[in-house]
Amino acid sequence: MIRGITLLFIITIFGCQSDQERHLAFASLFQDHMVLQQATIVTIWGKAQPGSNVSLDSSWGEAVKTVADEAGQWTVEMATKKTDHQSHQLTLKSNNQTITLKDILLGEVWLASGQSNMGWRMTRLFKKPHELHEGETSEISTANFPEFRMFNVGGEIAFTPKKAVEGKWEVCSPETVPNFSATSYFFGKKLMQNLKVPIGIIMSTSAMGSPAESWATIDFIEKVSGFEDTSRKIAIAIDSTTAYNRWRKNHNYLTNNQLVNVDKIRYINEANKSFFRPDFDDSNWKTKSLKEIADAFEKNNFNGVGWIRQNFNFDLQQKNGLTFEMGNTSELFVVFINGKIVGRLNSFSNASSRFDIPDGLIQQGKNTIAIRLIDVHGSGGLVQDESLGIYLNDKKIYSFQNQWKLKMTAWLTEMLFYELNNGIEGIVLPSKDRMELNGGMPTMWNNTIIAPLAPYTVKGFIWYQGEGNRSRAAAYESVFSSVIDSYRSQWNNNQLPFYYVQLAPYEDLPNRKKYQGELVAELREAQRLTLKKNKVGMAITMDIGDSLDIHPKIKKPVGERLALWALAKDYGYEDLIFSGPIFESVAFQDGKAIVSFDHVGSGLLCTDKELKHFEIAGEDNKYYSANAKIKGDKVIAWSKKVSFPKYIRYGWKNYLKPTFFNKEGLPASSFSSKNPFK
Repeated sequence: MIRGITLLFIITIFGCQSDQERHLAFASLFQDHMVLQQATIVTIWGKAQPGSNVSLDSSWGEAVKTVADEAGQWTVEMATKKTDHQSHQLTLKSNNQTITLKDILLGEVWLASGQSNMGWRMTRLFKKPHELHEGETSEISTANFPEFRMFNVGGEIAFTPKKAVEGKWEVCSPETVPNFSATSYFFGKKLMQNLKVPIGIIMSTSAMGSPAESWATIDFIEKVSGFEDTSRKIAIAIDSTTAYNRWRKNHNYLTNNQLVNVDKIRYINEANKSFFRPDFDDSNWKTKSLKEIADAFEKNNFNGVGWIRQNFNFDLQQKNGLTFEMGNTSELFVVFINGKIVGRLNSFSNASSRFDIPDGLIQQGKNTIAIRLIDVHGSGGLVQDESLGIYLNDKKIYSFQNQWKLKMTAWLTEMLFYELNNGIEGIVLPSKDRMELNGGMPTMWNNTIIAPLAPYTVKGFIWYQGEGNRSRAAAYESVFSSVIDSYRSQWNNNQLPFYYVQLAPYEDLPNRKKYQGELVAELREAQRLTLKKNKVGMAITMDIGDSLDIHPKIKKPVGERLALWALAKDYGYEDLIFSGPIFESVAFQDGKAIVSFDHVGSGLLCTDKELKHFEIAGEDNKYYSANAKIKGDKVIAWSKKVSFPKYIRYGWKNYLKPTFFNKEGLPASSFSSKNPFK
């Protein structure tokens, strides 16, 4: 008995000690290989036992002490010295526990954020050498820069600000750089080469087409028209007493990452594994036509997982050389014939819909086909496509009947696949006033991958976004300004520079069918108008667009043009030409427009026989193509169709190939002398 009590005492003591050890930690950004902002006061924070003494010592000679608060949080400010290109350490101590971070550099730190164009990785950029600019082909193989580090921020979408992020600091090398953001890499590389100091980039982007409002905080986005109810909608979303939230709590789920874009086939319920077996009894499943199946997937905008099955009689003796054609579908799927996988699409790619059927799998007589469909967005089910069937030598030899057995097994909501115990009839829909847990909603990306980073000391911010707002350009200046204000507020510094990329030309064919006007040009104008804010700058990309791809592959000039702003405005390169021409003003004389520009550099330049893409309008606001020429540091434009011009604009097309630059090779921004949003 005594031995038992002694053992229990020992377990208790060591268990408590273990709990204490878990309390002591740096915040998630503070890791080996990190870069701290040089020659300033940096903020460092973490966790410890509530009320415990905490000390922090640096190898560059600074030491600070503090006490963890009642919640176990501690924060200190520590001076850093000017970079010395040495590998440093930080040692954290509390309650006889010690944590040491190693290989820390003192240098320049920038936060990069935005949507997919900022997140475009080096490995995706360099798969097509014919698309690269001169000098880019060897970027990965020569990227051996031990003083350049990047932290790729990750995390799950959240309704409220999170306190930690996923990720780690990577030292730039040919092995690690493929996963670096291309724009951030070229930005950091140019800074490093000019400043001769270590560079740290915190890369915090979404892979999806997130709108700007998802990067703002509640206090700023609610000041923008159309977003006043953000707090109320989030409050409804996180209210655990709502019928919808109670339903979710009582149902099992799998995450999107467990089902989509993964090699292993996962099942919502292990019992579902029997659905593809030929001897499975599907008599209690509902019989539906393909149209009825599509309707079931569309009811209440349903997304989720459903199974369809059919027994079929194959009368031919042919057993070899057969193929299965899935036909047109927007779904992810797995196709089983007689219990064996025949075809699968597990990611959204341009994969073939035709699959080989293993020889001998289909027998003369009775056979069974089962298909699992995963509907993530848009229309669901199978389209009534005549190509669906079995083929021999590209000739269709069997067509499936239009009657299938159907069972819905999971509902996709809040980015999770919830098991359906009672079919779609048992689903409890959320309130229409509820904020959806989605990266396209206000505050979501800020909550997830920006809020946990503050107040890690940075020199400034770079940003590459706009695509997600191009159908709402009129509101973009206000929405984007709320993002800039949010970042600066979170870092408690209204003077932090914020440099962003203007949306590159893109034809935007899908939206031409839905909207009137040049949406991409309008968004570019909203970005130009945002230059009125303090300490901001815009990298112009008029010359590197792609008519068919909103993700232009050329990223080197994008990053370098962002770096030009930083070098000129933040690092003392006063004589550097850091921008292409930007509209300043216009005067109208004798039927001509005389246009003045900022950032003329050493002179304006036409790269072709004539200046193109200038348009003039009179009082009626009808624009006509204009003749234009450079005269000194101005552009003179006129049109025979407009005797008394009142307005002028340039580059007012979704996609164009510009001829207007300054002599430093930087393109002019598109513009309109009349604000198109008023």
